[in-house]
Parts: sequence; C-alpha cells; structure tokens
Amino acid sequence: MNDRRSLKQKAEKASQTYSKTDVRYWRDKLFQRSNEEWNCRIGFGGRQDRWPLRTANREQAAIKARDIWLSLQTHGFPATEIKFKPWTVAPEQTPARTLTVGDFIKAVTAVAVVRPTTLTTYVRKLRFLVSQVSKVKGTRAKHDYVHGGANRWREQVDKTPLAELTPEKIMQWRTAYISRRDGEPLKRGSAQQTAASIIRSAKSLFSPKVTRNLGIKLPSPLPFDGVDLGKRPRTRYQSKVNAALLATQAHAELKEAHPEQFKIFLLAFGAGLRRSEIDRLTWKHFNWQRGTISIEATEYGLTKTEGSAEEIDIGTDLLAYFKKAMPASKSEFVIESKSAPTAAPHWNRYRCDGHFKAMLEWLRAKSVTARNPLHTLRKEFGSLINQKFGIFAASAALRHSNITITREAYVDRKERIALDIGELMQKQSAA
Repeated sequence: MNDRRSLKQKAEKASQTYSKTDVRYWRDKLFQRSNEEWNCRIGFGGRQDRWPLRTANREQAAIKARDIWLSLQTHGFPATEIKFKPWTVAPEQTPARTLTVGDFIKAVTAVAVVRPTTLTTYVRKLRFLVSQVSKVKGTRAKHDYVHGGANRWREQVDKTPLAELTPEKIMQWRTAYISRRDGEPLKRGSAQQTAASIIRSAKSLFSPKVTRNLGIKLPSPLPFDGVDLGKRPRTRYQSKVNAALLATQAHAELKEAHPEQFKIFLLAFGAGLRRSEIDRLTWKHFNWQRGTISIEATEYGLTKTEGSAEEIDIGTDLLAYFKKAMPASKSEFVIESKSAPTAAPHWNRYRCDGHFKAMLEWLRAKSVTARNPLHTLRKEFGSLINQKFGIFAASAALRHSNITITREAYVDRKERIALDIGELMQKQSAA
C-alpha cells in the first residue's frame, strides 16, 4: 500500500515538475495492458482516449505520447487519429474514375471484330457527334494531321464523360441539325441522310456483340437506347446520264490520250466495279476463257463484304480490250500507278488516286454532277442490266446482299411505262 502511494506521489511530482511538451512528463503516464507494448491516455477538448503506442520501448513510447499531445493541440482529434491511430479511421471512399469517350473508344478498339477501316469510320462519327452534343469547339486546325491540330481536337473530345452523351441530347442534336435546313427541301433531305448516317455508325459501337466484351461499366441508359434514325428521304437512283453519249465520249477522248482513265471508265461503267476493286484489280483476276473478272480478297485488301467476293461476267468487247492491253502493261495491276501498292489498314487509301481524281474531273465536265461521279457509273451499269435482264440480275451483277438495296439506291428505270389512251379510244371507235 505504501509502495503504491509512493509511486503516485512520484507521478504527481513529475507532472508538477515537467510541462507536457517534455518527454519526461509522459514517462510516468504510460501503462501496459495484455502485452508488453505501452499505452497512454491523452485528452483534448473534453475528450480523453487511449492511445496504443505500438512499442515496448518506454522512452520511444514517451516520445510518441508527447507527439500525440502536441498534434492534438495543433490539429485536433481527426487529423491526429489518422496519423497515430489510422486503423481506427474508416478509409475515404475514392470516387470511381469517370468513364470518358476516350476510355470507351480504347476499350472498343481492343475487342471489336470489324474491319479497321470500318472501325475508323464509326469512331470518327462518334467523335463528331460528341463534339456537337457537348459543344466541343473546333477550328480548321482539327483537320491538320501534320502539325498536331487533329490530335489536339481528338484529345479534347476524348476527355468528355461518356455519360454526357444521352439519348435525349442525341435526339435534340438530330432535330436541330435537320431543322437548320427548313425551307430548303433538297438540303433538308441531305441533312436527314447525314444525321442518319452519323447516328447509325456511332450506334454500331454500342451493339450488344461489342459491349458485352468491354469489361467496363457503361452508363445507363446507353447513349443510343431508343434513338431512332428518323424518317429518311427516298434515295432511289434517278439517272440523268445519257449512257450511250457518255460511252462514246469516253472512247473518243480517253482511250488514246488517257488509257488508265479509260480502263477505270470501262471497269466501273461496263463491269460495275467499286473504286477500291478497280484500284486493286490485277491481271490474274481475269479469266480469259470464261470471260469473267474475279473479285476476291488479296494481300492488298479485303472485299467490301463477303457477298462482294464474286465472279463477274463481262462483255466480249470489254474482254477483248483488256486482253489486248495486258501485254503492254508494266505492272501486275490493271491500272498502272507510281504509288506503292501498300494496304492502309485504318483508312481508304487508293494506289491510283491521281487517276481517280482526273477521272472525276472528266465526268463532272460531262455533267455527271452527283457527289461521287465514279459511283454513278456503277449505278448506270446496274440500271442497264436491270433494263435488259431484270432487277434480280442487276442485284446479282452489283453483288448486293439483298434486292432491296438494288431497288432503292442503285437502279433507275430506263424504259418508258406509259398507257396509250389514244390507242384505246381508237379501238373503241372502231368497235
């Protein structure tokens, strides 16, 4: 009993002798519990807590107790607990990183099983739509692929949170985009087509076969949930070309003076080939015995679709012209060009781009005023086949996946369908 009283008196004497900033004050404030590590009770602002000092060394424990008291005076309980008793403080919840458009594009690029050129088109149209909806300003520099302007614009768009692209905002953009052309029927129709194309391409990136493999949490609802492409004007081809005159002019003006352009004309107008197919066509694709051209995937590029890979019948005069032209060729390609035949994986690069541009100028000079005059030749080919052999033959010759595409966008009626009323009246009078 006397020993306890003596220790208490010594502690009281020590606490009276030393200030709380002195380590010696805290030496006699320490105590042990179930193990050898020291503890201390330290109070501040009417609250007193037990502080495990996590050491069996009494001197180190006293230093730590003094530091805890000083911290309480300066920073208060919350900050001191975080520093000296962090295991008692609930960890702060780190907010989930906001999913950006750039994050989404990166994830899609890793899993989307589509042609690189197709993916590039989809991504380009998604970025355009995001820039419109989120008001990401762009100058002419966004088209500068040499000095970094295009990259800076893309980076700015990619920082946009994906959640900002909502179905409501997309529909509002579509309405505003088309309404700007109210009062101009032709331009309004063109705007409807453009808006539908942008939405359809961007929406393809959110198809279930893509999103189920992304491994990221997407916003709900998805940006294009319930978004309609809207009513689009009919795009059925209406021929404004005098096919016989155009063919005659091409023979007279291109055959001798510009043979490569003449070849392009024949392949588009006489065989219905697409630009990319003409660009990559080699002499080995001709079957002189069967009178056909084989359209197939090569090391220089793929066909547009699986259905595009086909053997095309060509006329005897066309076959004879190319058979005669082949010995004079200095290349494996039907259309000669100085450009290297390297396939560009992410965009449409044409080996014969110079010849194509010259051909487009020639066609425009002949009043072929469509946005893509070269593609007009393919449509004329389809229309002439339709006139002679019918719509099913035209669809097969154009290598379309279904007849609806052929009917709605590629063939025009060349023959007249009219009722001769006068002839009926004459028959009635005779009766």
